Amino acid sequence: MFYVGIDDTDSKKGMCTTYLGALLADELSRYTSIKPKLVRLNPNIRWKTRGNAGICLEMRKKPKGVENLVLETVEEYAEIDDSNTHPGVVFYQGDKVPEEFSRFYEKCLHEVVTIDEAENLAISYGAEICKFKKGRGIIGALASIGSIFKDKTYELIAYREKKNWGKERKIDKKSVFKMNERTFPLTFNNVDNERILIAPHSPCPVLFGIRGEDPETLKRAFNMIKLGERIERKIIYETNQGTDAHLINVKRISDIKPYSSVILEGEVNSLPRVIKGGHVIFTVTDGSDSIECAAYEPTKEFRHIVKKLVPGDKVRVYGGVRSDPKKTINLEKIHVMKLAEMYREENPLCECGRRMESAGKNQGFRCRICKTFKGDKVRVKYPRELEERIYQVPPRAMRHISKPLVRELRTNTPKSSCA
Repeated sequence: MFYVGIDDTDSKKGMCTTYLGALLADELSRYTSIKPKLVRLNPNIRWKTRGNAGICLEMRKKPKGVENLVLETVEEYAEIDDSNTHPGVVFYQGDKVPEEFSRFYEKCLHEVVTIDEAENLAISYGAEICKFKKGRGIIGALASIGSIFKDKTYELIAYREKKNWGKERKIDKKSVFKMNERTFPLTFNNVDNERILIAPHSPCPVLFGIRGEDPETLKRAFNMIKLGERIERKIIYETNQGTDAHLINVKRISDIKPYSSVILEGEVNSLPRVIKGGHVIFTVTDGSDSIECAAYEPTKEFRHIVKKLVPGDKVRVYGGVRSDPKKTINLEKIHVMKLAEMYREENPLCECGRRMESAGKNQGFRCRICKTFKGDKVRVKYPRELEERIYQVPPRAMRHISKPLVRELRTNTPKSSCA
């Protein structure tokens, strides 16, 4: 087997590492069978461009001159002039991927990893590394080679002709909604209310991408999309998108590390508050420590769910951890496990069913009709506006790697609802 890993070739101005993968897969498939993989890594890394993804091309055999072809393609298409772009390429040949590479992939999902760490590991197993500028991309490149998907999905990506890069994408919106109606839930995150989500907003080569459970469904979905421009090429990647591979369970708040993504069970111990910018903040305790959880403004209606929490609610929170001293959890999902009971004081009811009125200060309550009296107000339990279920941020605010609730339901997780 021969493996090529590539990462950090794009910038906010354009390009996409998946496009380089598609170019190379088309050329190299003339000589050997190829499995292209799109590998999402830690979404909390501050150096990422958009979705923090690398690509890996797995080949049955090593084509002649493959290293030169890959490096020339990176040199030609990568945004090397951008100060924040530092491409990296890793080549590895062997019967199977070393377990150390797979452990490195897991680490890259949850922690911050250094260039030296990636370089030393690659060299120790005879992998060839090629760094452009600082070569930060070798981290994602090596992790992509080492990736093992415990759960996986697929993405079909269609690319634009170069003359259209940076121009408005010509996609028939109605056809996207029709495609979604016919293929959901085997495809997901295609639309959100009146908005289509398959097309990016950056000036990159991607025209659109459809995510789903299997390649055949994606091919059917692709044929339903109506376009006003030609497609240059397309590819289907096997990927860890939509799998929650980045999340790890933690039992104690003290175990939480900055830049990680966690699942934490606890009890709400503060009323949610709205801060400047429309963000909603509340705290959760594990009995010993407390940590702030945030539903930021881009999560839109999800914030209205969070605002209905009260102290005493038992919750399971999911999200990425900021690097600030408070280690705030940026919420992706919340499972309301048990709602606290809420009561309010009301005037007592008369036997006739009418609500009694005050008979005067410190004189109890009376029914004007029946002329009956009662001394005190009564405590009445009132229903909560939340349900004991999972709530998730809307699709437009969802991270690439986060598992949509429709996939949660397919695996028999608790009753769910998308905010």
